[in-house]
Amino acid sequence: MKVMIDTNIIIDVLTEREPYFQESHKVLSLCESKKIIGYVTASTITDIFYVVRKYTHNTELAYKCLGNMLDIVKILPVTNDNVVAAFIAKAKDFEDRLLAECAIANNCAYIITRNTNDFSEFGVPLLTPTEAIEKFDK
Repeated sequence: MKVMIDTNIIIDVLTEREPYFQESHKVLSLCESKKIIGYVTASTITDIFYVVRKYTHNTELAYKCLGNMLDIVKILPVTNDNVVAAFIAKAKDFEDRLLAECAIANNCAYIITRNTNDFSEFGVPLLTPTEAIEKFDK
């Protein structure tokens, strides 16, 4: 099952952000164990690197964290068509709309996110981390 992992899930794990760390970590564990195939966008990777480097003030650690993520999730391209579709939609949050466009274009069954309200109007089935764990951790 292909799922798009929202940026906040990855950042929760890399920064051990509470109270979200445990559930977000479990989602990535589902990806690592191949119970789901987790994807992120290429633009998410740059966002993750930026946030981790800023949070830790350590470029080497940011690369290490990114390397660990690359072992767990797969990267989807952000195409011209994805960007144009997100732009035309004029959503309140462009980044979320772009992630949804990439999920749709790559036939992801769900977006796993803590921010379901941000994605609710984009036409992609959503799961919170709790729902994803209940659904796929069998």
